[in-house]
Amino acid sequence: MNKKGYSLVEVLITLFIVSLILGAAYFTYISIFKGMKEESESVELQMEKIVGLELLRLDLEHTGYGVGKPKTTGDYRILETKAMTPRDGLLIRSTLNNTNNKTIGWVLCNNSGGNDPIRDETSAPNDNYVFIDNEGYIVATVNDGLCPNDDLLIGFPFDSASTGCDNTCTEILYYLSNTNLPSHCNKKTYNLLRKVNNSGGGNPLLSCVADFKFRVDLDTDLDNVVDLKNQQLTNSISPTDLRYQLKKIHVYILIQEGGFNPDYEFKNFNSDSDGKYIPIDGVKLYLPNTPDFKHYRWKAIKMSVKPMSIIK
Repeated sequence: MNKKGYSLVEVLITLFIVSLILGAAYFTYISIFKGMKEESESVELQMEKIVGLELLRLDLEHTGYGVGKPKTTGDYRILETKAMTPRDGLLIRSTLNNTNNKTIGWVLCNNSGGNDPIRDETSAPNDNYVFIDNEGYIVATVNDGLCPNDDLLIGFPFDSASTGCDNTCTEILYYLSNTNLPSHCNKKTYNLLRKVNNSGGGNPLLSCVADFKFRVDLDTDLDNVVDLKNQQLTNSISPTDLRYQLKKIHVYILIQEGGFNPDYEFKNFNSDSDGKYIPIDGVKLYLPNTPDFKHYRWKAIKMSVKPMSIIK
C-alpha cells in the first residue's frame, strides 16, 4: 500500500490560507464591534438629549410661573444671567419645579378666609402656597393650605426649600461643568447641569456639550410685537420691565453626537480669532479647542420657547 503524507509546501499553503481567513474574520469582527460601539454611544446620547431637552423646554416654558409682584418691595427677577466659567449660566425663577410634583398645579379661592380652595388642580398634597390677586400682586403666603381671605385669589404651591422670591419660588440654574465628564466625550466638552435651589452641584442634564448660550426676544413698547430679537440677556434691564417685555427665550447648544472616530472628519465649521465655531442665528457656538475635534460628530441645537406665565 502506497502511503503518502502532506508535503511541507502544502502545509505552508494551507496555513497561509487559514491565516487569511482568520485575519479577514478578525478585521470583520473588529469593524462590526467598532460600528456597534459607535452606534451604542450615539443612541445613548440621543436618548439623553431627548429627555434633557424636554426638561429644559418645560423649565423655560414656566419661567416666572406663579411669581407674583410684591406690594412693598421691588419686583422679583424671573430670568437672570449668572456669571460663571466657562460660560454664563441661565437662572430661572418659578414656583413650579418640573421634577417635584408638589410644586405642580394651582388652587382657586373665592370664599371666606380659612376655608379650603374651591378648586384644586395640584398634582400632589402640599400646604405651602403663595396667593396672588387678579392684578398679579402677592396677597399672602400660607403653610396650612387654606385660603387667606375672601378675595378671588389663585394659589401656587411651592417647595419649602425654595431659595428665590423670599423663599416662595424655585431657582433653577443651568450651567456648564467638566465634573464627572463621561469618558466617551471630547475632553474639552462639558456636562450641562441643572441645579435646583441649593441642591449641591446640580444634576447632569446633557453630556458632551461644547457650548451653551441663550438669547431673548423683547417687546419694549408693549404693543405685542417683538422689536428686539435675539438679544443677549443682561441683568441691566429691570425685573419689572423684563416681566412685561419678555416674549421668547432662545437656547443654543452645541453637542457631540457619538464617540471618537479616527476615520471621520468634521468639516462644517467656520473660524475666527477665538477658534472654530458653528453659526446659528448669528450666535457662534465654539467647538472644543483640541486637535482631535474633527474626529467627532457635532450638532447645533436651537430651542425657542414662549414663557406661559399668567402673571404680569
